[in-house]
Amino acid sequence: MAEQIRVLIVDDQRLLREGFRKLIEMEPNLEVIGMAGDGEEALAAVERLRAERLAPDVVLMDVQMPRLDGIAATRAFKERWPQIRIIILTTFDDRELIQAGLQAGAQGYLLKDITAEQLVTTIRVIAQGQVLLHPEVAHKVIASFPSAPIESPAPTSVTPPFSSENELSRLTEREREILALLAHGASNREISETLYIAGGTVKNHLSNILSKLGVRDRTLAALKARELGLL
Repeated sequence: MAEQIRVLIVDDQRLLREGFRKLIEMEPNLEVIGMAGDGEEALAAVERLRAERLAPDVVLMDVQMPRLDGIAATRAFKERWPQIRIIILTTFDDRELIQAGLQAGAQGYLLKDITAEQLVTTIRVIAQGQVLLHPEVAHKVIASFPSAPIESPAPTSVTPPFSSENELSRLTEREREILALLAHGASNREISETLYIAGGTVKNHLSNILSKLGVRDRTLAALKARELGLL
């Protein structure tokens, strides 16, 4: 049986909190252990839960809330409990807001028009220590990455070992295809269906891609794809 994933829902709209709770608790290994109406309530809730030897693995965090908004709350969470994973869930897809959330320490950023399946999948992925962005959000993050190369110091007599050409040469043709799809916001399942390969194969390729590019997660890999000219 899969390990239980504990979720805390933070949203100032009671109806949405209840809706998310019902969707999440339909899954066998997902459990909602608390709900809060703003960032301050969320911080207090975690303090209480920890006193009961409980703590959320994943927090669904709204952005616009009274008293303490989602960005500030995310920052406070990561300062106190860095092991807790944060998914920002909002109706807004403003690029500056996205960047602020990621800089605050969020591992996921979803828009509220996602399906129940996408929500549950994201919770599972984030709980496993990965980073996942809504496709539209991923596009905005990638678009914010400078397309022109950053000026580098004057070349020395030694050829830089991590030039773009050398980095691309490390990837197989299949790995380049997967990286390009990843950079356009495709999930593992979408990559699998597009390239007609098994989900496990996609995971293996992604692991190799991250290792070869020297990045730690999908978002940084997507940014690297733009830097290398794959978009």
